[in-house]
Amino acid sequence: MTNCFKILFFYLIISLVPIWHSYSQSASTQNTFLSQNFILSLESGINYGFSDYQKSKIEPGIRGSIEYFPVIFTKTRIGLRLFGGGTRLSFSDSREQIPSNDLPNPRTIPADIYTDIIQVGSSLSFGFSLGESLIPYLSVGAAYLQFSPKYFDWEGEYDKNIFSVLIEGGVKIKLSDRFGLNAAVSYYPTPTDYLENISSSNRNDTFLSGLIGISYAFVGRFDNDQDGIDNDADLCPETPIGVKVDEFGCPIDSDFDGVPDYLDKCSNTPIGGVPVDSIGCPIDADNDGVPDYLDKCPNTPTNIGVDSIGCPIDADNDGVPDYLDKCLNTPYGVEVDSIGCSVDSDKDGIPDYLDSCPDTPINTKVDSTGCPETTMQQEETFYQFILRGDDTFEPNSATMIDLAKILLNEIASYIKNQPKSKWRIEGHTDNQGSASLLKKLSYERAETIYDYLISQGLSSEQFTIYGIGSASPAVNNSTPEGRSTNRRILIIRED
Repeated sequence: MTNCFKILFFYLIISLVPIWHSYSQSASTQNTFLSQNFILSLESGINYGFSDYQKSKIEPGIRGSIEYFPVIFTKTRIGLRLFGGGTRLSFSDSREQIPSNDLPNPRTIPADIYTDIIQVGSSLSFGFSLGESLIPYLSVGAAYLQFSPKYFDWEGEYDKNIFSVLIEGGVKIKLSDRFGLNAAVSYYPTPTDYLENISSSNRNDTFLSGLIGISYAFVGRFDNDQDGIDNDADLCPETPIGVKVDEFGCPIDSDFDGVPDYLDKCSNTPIGGVPVDSIGCPIDADNDGVPDYLDKCPNTPTNIGVDSIGCPIDADNDGVPDYLDKCLNTPYGVEVDSIGCSVDSDKDGIPDYLDSCPDTPINTKVDSTGCPETTMQQEETFYQFILRGDDTFEPNSATMIDLAKILLNEIASYIKNQPKSKWRIEGHTDNQGSASLLKKLSYERAETIYDYLISQGLSSEQFTIYGIGSASPAVNNSTPEGRSTNRRILIIRED
């Protein structure tokens, strides 16, 4: 039987070499061997006993086991192991006789003796993963031992069927998802002193076993995408390695838009059914930079400038967007046509909001106010224009009233057609007040007329300004009517 043990032991060692080489090539980067529920192991090794004999020899042993791990955490597993095997212990002693606790005492002993042991048992195992391939473990249990000493004439009255405590420490080395390499040291503190068929002390016999072997996970849990969720519970079993997943094994999708975070370029999309594209960003159908769920104008033409709500910019707020607006600076509130220009009902070139005569017949020549040109504008030459002060200015002021602009626009239009003409602007007042104040007021009124004409595009070189005051009345100042007549502006041609 000794030869059989040795042959089996060496055969097992040699067989591990090709298995290691084959499966180490395909080992994954995660300790998936840790997560298997059922594991079969076959181990072979050596045994060394401690007894009343002086020496112990190393002998072979073999063990097979099945392990079940119902509790598996991230790096830890706890399980139950059932095992059985055969062991041999061999002892030698140069003494011919040794003291005995049985009669006769002392007892004659053979120089060499061995004991065959058959064992079955169970243990509770605790394992912890260190890195990708290493799983050290500690196991505590009990074994039923049936031992049979050989080559001893005396047959003592003792029990050859005993139960022993088992304490074992070992390590499993992952070769692949299904195969592992085992190494273990087991200690058996037996309750008998008769393993070598003699009791010669007050200590029981014990022995150690050193085993190596292979393990195979025939039913277990696998995690192909290495996300920590077993295949049988993984709803997304092909998640790329390293991607963070939820409890179902699917990539985390923080904004619940259907695009996982590791692919999502817009991971803060509002929750609530916002449509997104393939990279997780809200859809922007018109590519204006404003996503559809915020876009109030989702069909804006390409490359059109838009505002914060996705509508084409309308700088003058006339209801016609700039890209269609032919009149971009229309005053606020002015009615416009389809191209954003001010409405000109009578088609005279003067928009309605400036047209003092909005119903001018078509093709009628009009002045700058939109009214038909006057006889004055049709004459070839004028030498003097008179503006009544009371119709032109606010009382006792150089502030021009809006109504005066109508006539001034006609005058400006006429002078504009006489680009080489020279004009004298005189301000006149009545005699009510100090001469100095009246002269100052007359000059300021003349200057106001000058400023307005210049604003209409006339050259400043065409005009000179004079404040005459009350020095040159047109009529007598003794009556209100006379004083009103004397309050006037004269625009006199000088060339």
